[in-house]
Amino acid sequence: MHPSSAEALAEVIGVLHKKEIPYILAGVFSSNVYGNPRSANAAEFVIDHHPGVLKVLGESLGNDFTLDSQISMELQTGTLRNILTYNPTQFDIELFRLGLDPHDRERFARRRHLRLPDLSIDAVLPTAEDVVIQKLRWGRDKDLADARVVIAVQAPQLDWGYLRSWTDRHGTTAVLDRLLSELKISG
Repeated sequence: MHPSSAEALAEVIGVLHKKEIPYILAGVFSSNVYGNPRSANAAEFVIDHHPGVLKVLGESLGNDFTLDSQISMELQTGTLRNILTYNPTQFDIELFRLGLDPHDRERFARRRHLRLPDLSIDAVLPTAEDVVIQKLRWGRDKDLADARVVIAVQAPQLDWGYLRSWTDRHGTTAVLDRLLSELKISG
C-alpha cells in the first residue's frame, strides 16, 4: 500500500472514532491482523449506517476524499455499499452498511479493538473466527488463501464450535474441511 494510502486509512479510522460511528475494518486488513500481511489496493469497512452518517464522514474527511453517492449492492449478503476514494492515490475505501444478514450482525456484535501494527493505531475488527467465516463465504481464490493463512496462524485459539455453526449455515463446511485437511489441522 502506498504510504499516503495508509495515512488515508488511518485518517478514516480516526474520523470514525471521533464521530463515534460504529464500524469494523473488514476484508484484507482484518485477515492481515490475524494472519500474514498481504498488500491491498482497497479497504473495506462495515458501518452502522444511519441517516446523515455518510455526509458527516465525507465532510469530516475533507477534499482529498470523494464519496460516491451511487449505492451498489454486495450480492452474497444483500448489503448496500458506497465507495470513498482517496484522490491522491485513487485508494478505494468500501463502506458497507450493516444490514439484516444474521452473520453480519453477529460479527459486528463480536467486534474487538485491536492494534494495527502497520499503521500504529487502534481499530475495530471482527474476530479471527468471523474473518474466516466471511472469507469462506466470499469463496474467491484470494479470500480462501486469506482464510487458509488465518486458520494456520490462529488454529489453537479459534472457537471451532462457533466457526462450524456458521459454516454449516452458509454451506461452506466442505471448503473449511478441505482447508483443514490441506493444513493437517483438526478443527
